[in-house]
Amino acid sequence: MFPAMLHLTGKCCLVVGAGGVALRKVQGLMAEGARVHVVAPEVVPQLETLAECGQITLARRAYRSSEAADYVLVFAATNRREVNRKVFEDASRAGVWVNSADDPEHCSFHLPARVQRNPLQIAIASGGEVPFAVRRLRQLLEQRFGPEWGEWIEAASRFRSRVLGMGVDAVEREACFSRFFDATVDRERLSARVPTESEQAEWTGVKTAGEGRAEEPSRQRSAAGQRERTGERVAPVSLVGAGPGCAGLLTLRGRERLMEADAVVYDRLAASALPCDLPPQTELHCVGKTPGRHPVPQEEITALLVRLAREGKRTVRLKGGDPYVFGRGGEEAETLHAEGIPFEVVPGVSSGFGATAWAGIPVTHRGEAVRVTLLTAHECIKRKGPQVRWDLLAQDPHSTLVGYMGVATLPQVAKSLIAGGMDPATPAAMIERGTVATQRTVISTLDDLPEAVIREGLQAPALFVIGPTVGHADVLNWFDALPLAGERLVVPGGASELTRDLEAAGAEIVAVHPPVSPAARVVIAAAPLTGCVLRSPAEVEMLDEERQASGWERDPVTWCLGGETAERARKLGWQQVRQVDEGIGGPELADVIRGREYAA
Repeated sequence: MFPAMLHLTGKCCLVVGAGGVALRKVQGLMAEGARVHVVAPEVVPQLETLAECGQITLARRAYRSSEAADYVLVFAATNRREVNRKVFEDASRAGVWVNSADDPEHCSFHLPARVQRNPLQIAIASGGEVPFAVRRLRQLLEQRFGPEWGEWIEAASRFRSRVLGMGVDAVEREACFSRFFDATVDRERLSARVPTESEQAEWTGVKTAGEGRAEEPSRQRSAAGQRERTGERVAPVSLVGAGPGCAGLLTLRGRERLMEADAVVYDRLAASALPCDLPPQTELHCVGKTPGRHPVPQEEITALLVRLAREGKRTVRLKGGDPYVFGRGGEEAETLHAEGIPFEVVPGVSSGFGATAWAGIPVTHRGEAVRVTLLTAHECIKRKGPQVRWDLLAQDPHSTLVGYMGVATLPQVAKSLIAGGMDPATPAAMIERGTVATQRTVISTLDDLPEAVIREGLQAPALFVIGPTVGHADVLNWFDALPLAGERLVVPGGASELTRDLEAAGAEIVAVHPPVSPAARVVIAAAPLTGCVLRSPAEVEMLDEERQASGWERDPVTWCLGGETAERARKLGWQQVRQVDEGIGGPELADVIRGREYAA
């Protein structure tokens, strides 16, 4: 078996068959830019839609002898073995590579399972012998190789070009490449980070200004000077607030900018707000941080925004919450201004207001709280002294304190406030992952909250709320009272009465559209799924390969509407298949999902 990676952009490829398996082949070819022609007498609705939109060509007829010879790549995906055999023979005779689904004897090539961190791709194959092992290896690697590898491989490509341009000999080139790799890759954790400009300059031996640090281009050029650059089409950048997590809290203007974008640079906490129907050609750049680990440094994020804009790409910088509320949006906007790049800011719902509302905590309340203070809890542990006057905040009984990034520093915050005179019995809460299915809230008092958070195992991202209005949570916590709170369900197709009913019952809905887009995969992987709702065998087949990726690790329950759908899911090896009546409505399905009823 000889491995190869094919460039299919603009190439004519044939898919014979138009069921769910064929749909997956079409989706894969479209993702690589191929020109796809489908031949089949009967067609699933998703392929009909793609044909009507002009994304593929479709011939509703039987396969004609020898027509496989007119294409560079052929897939036989019918449920008739004799047709697949004929396609294989025709293609082989013409010297065209052909793959027959689930029929290794009639294949001149096999498709590997892939882990994609564009432009990095990791392929796993067994020559078609042990697909179960390949699927599980792919799932393992999906979990181990995070999205930061995509940005790392692009940084590596730029570094290689830089080194090649230096004109050094092969020995020195390899030494530079080793320094890059050893400093940016954690071999044990299989994680990577993007190096800073100053690090790259050091590895190549280039002297930089400012005591060994690379000069910041944003500080060296005026906006007017940038606009005088000839032959450069600079595109605008939109700094968009994604809201606290719930996709429904993304603003209309924010969604418009995302759908128009050529590139999206998004934070980890903004991933769940990406539209699942984002065009597949939209570039996705994950620059998110996790506590204690910043795989893409801030200076490289701003450099990426500048680079994309100068390439003429309309760019959205998608940030969790609001760009100007502890999001470093002001720093990014200043860099764009200094570089002469037009920008706009699309505000978002800050988690300080969204997460608290989801937890039933009003940040102001007549007669109790007339002021709100938003702060970053990291201020209490700064070595040079905090910018927050904890003693003054402690003396204000009519204020609500909302602290971001406060899990690790909560004990010190509570100690500082109590030392400043705040009543230890002041109501306090910690909210983890507010506004999404995995939201958890701990209600306590200022004195006892740190221990309660440890006991319940709350982790970042989370924020604390301290003040008298926390006491209203018992009555106003509307979200946790919903019957499907905590459910995160994949539902193929766009908005429908069914999805609206499930969402109204409290479920977080991930509505994926065929073909499954790269953005939809990011959204699915943003948090573990608890289930999926499938309405046809074609939807089962559409998602069959997707379930090997991140997000599906907990073996979610599959709610299948109708016997044929359930049968297809079981045949493909889906676990925890639950069959429900094909004509079931949203409220009734919500009852089934929450366990009040069960239909076998």
